[in-house]
Amino acid sequence: MNVVGGTYFESCAFPAWAGLFGSDARAAMAVSALSPGTRLSTYAYAESAGDLRATMAAFEVETDIVAIGERLEFEYWHPLRKSWVPEAGRRYADLAVTGDVVLGFGMLEGTARLTAGRAVYDPRSADPASSFVRSGSRATEQLAYVVQDADLVRLGPLPDPRDAATGVMAREGATLVVSRHAFGGATVYRGDAPGIPVPAYAARRWFRIGAGDVFCAAFAHYWGERGFDAVGAADLASRCVAWFNDGARLPLPPPDELEGMEAVPGRPASGCRVYLSGPRRTMAQRWLFDEAAAYLDALGFRTETAFADDGPRSPTRANWPPRPRVPHSALLALGDVADLGTNLHVGYAQANGMPVVLLAETASGGDLTMFSGSGCEVTHDLATALYRTCVACLR
Repeated sequence: MNVVGGTYFESCAFPAWAGLFGSDARAAMAVSALSPGTRLSTYAYAESAGDLRATMAAFEVETDIVAIGERLEFEYWHPLRKSWVPEAGRRYADLAVTGDVVLGFGMLEGTARLTAGRAVYDPRSADPASSFVRSGSRATEQLAYVVQDADLVRLGPLPDPRDAATGVMAREGATLVVSRHAFGGATVYRGDAPGIPVPAYAARRWFRIGAGDVFCAAFAHYWGERGFDAVGAADLASRCVAWFNDGARLPLPPPDELEGMEAVPGRPASGCRVYLSGPRRTMAQRWLFDEAAAYLDALGFRTETAFADDGPRSPTRANWPPRPRVPHSALLALGDVADLGTNLHVGYAQANGMPVVLLAETASGGDLTMFSGSGCEVTHDLATALYRTCVACLR
């Protein structure tokens, strides 16, 4: 397989992590064991080009690198929030790549001009300049367009995803469109037929940085190289994403190691409700509370505070659902085990059969005994706490 895209530095504050990846380097690493002879074509900062070659050699990936003078870095506050997105100071000469199967990504530094039998293309944005056709690329057999849900609607620009996908296929000459969901899973569109849903799969952790790259890489391998039907390839790609999310693991394993994974039933809907509990006495506490609520809302979950904003905090003043509890609901506790009101809500929720996820960024050991011993799910970073809460709701 030929993989084409940009290589960038990436760093995350919480959890602390950094590396030289970008869409193409990560995708090439992902399929290196599944697709021997993978070739990477990319732009890379001149001073790090040697490191990139050495890393790719360790994964037995061949490289074609165009050295550039700019150091481009994506910075994340946590895996769901970018704190800095770089801008390339100039556009470099196009990367021209030919192959039987080519996976291409939109880039900051320039344009990839692809000629392939089967092509998989992720524009990385809804910018018309990222168009496959406008870049001069062509697929002599089939083209799969892979986009995020939000970008699909903007590419349409029609409000119905199926209509938007049909428009993309007509405009780009694509055989199919795969729309990736933020929570996981995807929908496969072909022609004007209704989309076929592909489930998300559960992981213990949710390190989302690069999940889209992994999805595209796995899909390109199974659909482009192995000849799987699009839905089957997307299902394996969704499994690969869950496997990767659980600790940013690369390269991807063979399909038999992905069997037995837990499919998350359904997708977030208004009926899924998350109760948030946690102190909001300081600016940092309030920021965390509001950040959690905002991302849960963006994922399609209804959020409610687990206690009233005024008066003493106690279970008797909580905004709890009547018994029996509302189906598809869970409590996310942001108290970090030290807040009495939050701990009371944890106990109340567990006593009434509601799943509980606790975010404990700094607590460890004996501080967590009563929580982990009572069936409360303990997590240590915000993205994972949100994800595991969503999974608990959907079960």
